[in-house]
Amino acid sequence: MIYLDHAATTKPLPIVLKTYQDVAKQYFANPASPHHVGEVADDLISQAKTIFTDYFHIPQDGIIFTSGGTESNHLILDLVLHQFNGEPIHIITSTVEHASLYDKCQLLEQQGRLSVTYITPAENGQITKQQLTKAVQPDTKLVTIQLINSETGISQDSEMIGDFCKDHQLLFHTDAVQAFGKQKLSSIFNYVDALSLSAHKIHGLKGVGALLLKQPKEWRAPFQSKTQAGFRQGTIDAGLIASFAVCVNDYITNKNKRLNTLSRLRHYFISQLKHEQLPIEVINSDEEGSHIIGCLSTASYGDYFQQALNRKQIYVSTRSACHSNTIGAIRSLIPLYPTEQHQHYFRISIGYFTTKSEIDATIFALKNSLETRTL
Repeated sequence: MIYLDHAATTKPLPIVLKTYQDVAKQYFANPASPHHVGEVADDLISQAKTIFTDYFHIPQDGIIFTSGGTESNHLILDLVLHQFNGEPIHIITSTVEHASLYDKCQLLEQQGRLSVTYITPAENGQITKQQLTKAVQPDTKLVTIQLINSETGISQDSEMIGDFCKDHQLLFHTDAVQAFGKQKLSSIFNYVDALSLSAHKIHGLKGVGALLLKQPKEWRAPFQSKTQAGFRQGTIDAGLIASFAVCVNDYITNKNKRLNTLSRLRHYFISQLKHEQLPIEVINSDEEGSHIIGCLSTASYGDYFQQALNRKQIYVSTRSACHSNTIGAIRSLIPLYPTEQHQHYFRISIGYFTTKSEIDATIFALKNSLETRTL
């Protein structure tokens, strides 16, 4: 099996699975309970938080554990609604955001709870300062722009957006679900006020993520509970959080090796496409691009390549997993290509443990699928 769909999810590390199992057995008590075993579980969660605080340089109260990236994206919008309750609220986002944020914005807009300006990126997929300037209104409170798009792999300039938000006294949130573990983000809070993470994108478990706040004391917590500083209710799973911290620590410990692997394999894949003269265009061919390699080929449909590779036990996708059951235009591609070309798209996303031989096998299978045109 060759798994090249790491943007959808990743295989949990053995140490992650062991950590969850061990903690779930030994530290099963509710961390909010006042007795000894509850306090021990709570202490374990505090220890896990230090992995995040040391890397991101934020206070422990700024770490809000959630069920994943989707809830984190929803939560930042809910916190903004609570923070500015009674005031008109306008936010700025883009047309290429992950569905969890884009759909939530549309819902809140339909409910009349806030207004939204959706920026369509320029032809290179980038949000520009000029677009942000044009979008700002007197009641703008938040700018939320993802770091890496899950379908094109295009990165946004967080420093430029962050500086813009500082100049205009706006909050800046970024969905870093695809970026964390694929870019160095230790200084990201120089530019952002909040960001979303998900464990299962970096070889952790599904069902746990986080919303990180740079200055939690400046936010109005919705609840009086001491749990998660009043930002989120619900019993905290010490096992999930400990396992999340373990996979984050694994990345931090091995980040240079991990990032070099992704860069090297990305460059190799693109160079082999060119060497074999395959009629496949890489959407974001920058050598410094992300682990996500968006491909477009007018020689055949994306579904054809996906099915042909699937028969070879090589697993890729034809769109983001959150959109896998939809048809028609792909929002992320609209600024880049005419709608009729979207059906020719497929995505390869490499991982830390992808090998050069797996890339070779994939290139060979793509070449063979084009030569035979049979499934």
